[in-house]
Amino acid sequence: MTQKHTRRRVIWNRSGQPVPYVSEKLGLQEEDVSAAIHAIKAAARLRGADSIIIYDNGDITDSRGEEIGNIYDED
Repeated sequence: MTQKHTRRRVIWNRSGQPVPYVSEKLGLQEEDVSAAIHAIKAAARLRGADSIIIYDNGDITDSRGEEIGNIYDED
């Protein structure tokens, strides 16, 4: 069985407000992206100012690279 590896690309890895840029890149509403990021950070016990990395498949990791959620999984 051949395993398919999906490569993901970083679309946000800097400080500041990611919502407008990430929303545009993922084709999602800013309100939905904002709510998802806040929920994911809260579940990971991160503060609003804590850095995160966002990928083109919606994955979010903390600054150490630990997976903390996916934007598309949030309601």
